[in-house]
This record gives sequence, structure tokens and C-alpha cells, in this order.
Amino acid sequence: MFESNSYTTVDRLSVPAGRLSFLKKFRFYKIFIKMVFRARKGAIDGKGTGYIASVCENVITLCESVGGKVQIEGLDNLRKVPGSVVIAANHMSTLETIMFPAILEGIKEQTYVVKRSLVEGRIFGPVMRLYDPIALDRKEPRVDLMKVLADGTAALQTGKSVVLFPQGTRMKDFDPTTFNSLAVKLAKRAGVPVVPCAIKTDFWENGKAVSTIGDIYPERTIHFSFGEPVVIDGAGKKEQSQIVGYIDTMFKGWLQENK
Repeated sequence: MFESNSYTTVDRLSVPAGRLSFLKKFRFYKIFIKMVFRARKGAIDGKGTGYIASVCENVITLCESVGGKVQIEGLDNLRKVPGSVVIAANHMSTLETIMFPAILEGIKEQTYVVKRSLVEGRIFGPVMRLYDPIALDRKEPRVDLMKVLADGTAALQTGKSVVLFPQGTRMKDFDPTTFNSLAVKLAKRAGVPVVPCAIKTDFWENGKAVSTIGDIYPERTIHFSFGEPVVIDGAGKKEQSQIVGYIDTMFKGWLQENK
């Protein structure tokens, strides 16, 4: 699905503005939950990350089946770096965590910086553990920082790229002031570049009772854009500004398209 520099949904369904009706939303999540348990079983059975990626592709196809449009660009910016990279992305919803394994499979071996509860959970835990993630307790920021720098550097040196969300939590809008410099710090220590990734996934909103189960808005295009690799030189302030600027510019552009 993602063998070229970009991907755009072909033959998008015509959909009215607004969220999915209750019945269509119910059907959507019924299929999605089946896919989640299929991925879980595959992980337990030792099928590996390739199998997980194929299930994640099916979730993307599910989004397209209700009228969603997926637009991904800049994949060659990942391919042009022969080794590992740090991928720094903004964080909006559940959807990007599902899409990354499908997008990156075959391009970069990957691991993720995630909260420990996700790794230890009964549902998503077996899947997450396949990627040997860097699990954070999120109780002591300093302890978490040192763990990311130590474990992240070790992963990068073995050829794994590290995906992290410097905002730390899902945010409906992109606020540059909340995007910390963790990716720059890690990349500098490991001697690898940062590839910024701008994301807009409000197609799938966060739920109120259960964050994963939110409203679905088919008319909202799902955007991923990978920027040019950024090599860290010196303190990293200039590079941090470049990374944040790229995401902010792309995000604002997408907002303008929707007006």
C-alpha cells in the first residue's frame, strides 16, 4: 500500500458533512474491534510485526470504506536515510498509532515511546510488546527522560527507528509550545537525524468515556506528511524550531483546506 513516495485514497465515497450515524458508527467499531482481537491473537501466536502491519492496513481500508480519504506524503524522506531515525510527530487521535505500523513496515524497523499501561494492558499489550517499546510511567519526568535517552539510543544503535509524540498526549489542535525537544535530545545523543511527521487525524475523534471510541467524521481527510530529515548540530535549538515549524505549517495548511 505504501511503496511509493505518497499515497492517496482512490475513488473516495461521496459523504455528507458531519459524523457517522449511530448505526454506521456501531458497525464501524464492531469491525474495528474484531480487527483488534485478530491482531492480539496474531501477536500471541508469534506472527510478527508484518502480520500486525497487515491488520493495520485493513483498519485504514475500513476508514476508506465509510468515506474517509487518506493522504500520505514524504515517504522517500524516510527511505533516503539508510539507517535509523527518530520520527517526531504531533498526536491527535487513536488513528495515527494504528497507521504507523502499516506505513513504516518495509521502510523502517520501528519501536515506540508509549505509556506503560498500554504495554501491560490485556488487549493492546501483546501487540505493543512485539515492537519492544520504550514504556514510560509518566510519574517523574526526569526519570522518563533518562529512560528515553538510554533505551532510545540503544534501539537506534541496533537499527530500529524510534517513533515518539513530544506533546505527550492527544491534542485536537497543534500548539507548538507543547511540542518538547525530546526528539532532538535523543537524536543528538544517538547521532541520527529527526524526521518530522505532521499529522491530522480528526477523522477519528477521541471519545469521552473511552478515548479510543469516538465519533467518526468521514469528510475530514486523514493526513500524514513526513518532512526532510533534520541533522542535529550543536545545541539543537535551531533544529527544534525547524521541526516544529514544519508540523505547524503543514497543519495550518490543512485547516485552510477545510474552510
